[in-house]
Amino acid sequence: MNDNLITVVIPAYNRAKVIDSAINSVIKQSYQDFEIIIVNDGSSDNTGEVVAKLIKQEHRIKYIEHPSNLGAQAARNTGIRNAKGKWITFLDSDDYLQTDSLESRLHLALQDDLKVIHAECYVLRSDNQLRLFGVPPLQGSVYTDLLTNPGPVFPGLFIAKDALEKINYLDENIIAYQEWDTVIRLAKLYPFGFVKKPVFTYDCRGQDTISKNRLRSANGYKQVVNKHWKDIVKVSGLPVLFQHYLNLSVYYTGVDEIQALIYKIIAYFYIPNIIKLLVFKIKNQTKKVIKIFTNFYQ
Repeated sequence: MNDNLITVVIPAYNRAKVIDSAINSVIKQSYQDFEIIIVNDGSSDNTGEVVAKLIKQEHRIKYIEHPSNLGAQAARNTGIRNAKGKWITFLDSDDYLQTDSLESRLHLALQDDLKVIHAECYVLRSDNQLRLFGVPPLQGSVYTDLLTNPGPVFPGLFIAKDALEKINYLDENIIAYQEWDTVIRLAKLYPFGFVKKPVFTYDCRGQDTISKNRLRSANGYKQVVNKHWKDIVKVSGLPVLFQHYLNLSVYYTGVDEIQALIYKIIAYFYIPNIIKLLVFKIKNQTKKVIKIFTNFYQ
């Protein structure tokens, strides 16, 4: 394994029209010690042909093809397992890197001796206006923060390959909020670094992005919460778990009203009672203090 080599993993499914931009954004990096692994996840279009033309011009591209569509997580895992680099970063096939993306994250990882880096990004929405996405600038021990709220996004991550091996790769059962599950598991073992300057552009103009499928997003959020609920309660507290349930009631509203109602009932049943319990304890302790002072001055 080359200590200076960075592997950029690009999962692709029917991305013939946009994948060349993603690949070219890697080729134009200020840091040039990299390899690109394209994992064609059972595309039915000519994604393979587009990549084949680029391979003729760029020897650092490795192409792997799944016989059927297994999902982005499976494609990323295939890329990780075939990576020769010490460092792994991901790029969605419809996004693109800023020129110094690899250099800035590698610099911080080496400077602070970190295995996990994440970064800010730009977002491009339907109005074609480029804006900051607003990634939470989490640094150091961030496990509690990530059990409380989602944080980093996949293309902003820069991870030592052995750290991904340590957590047994990515969970291929998670259908959305996949990076949230990944960073929770990483944060349990490793401190994080953060690059404030945007390192890629997140293109949200496509109609097939997971973030625009509300039911899929809600189900993915539920998967992550259900998977980590014990640690959420243990580390962040019971109110945080019920805040997640309240979030789920909002996410399911308009797409699955039964689920929305279930999580709303659960959230509202517990949260007021927690507040009542706290108020009761405060009142009870206040009465005890008043009684002590009353007895002392009598």
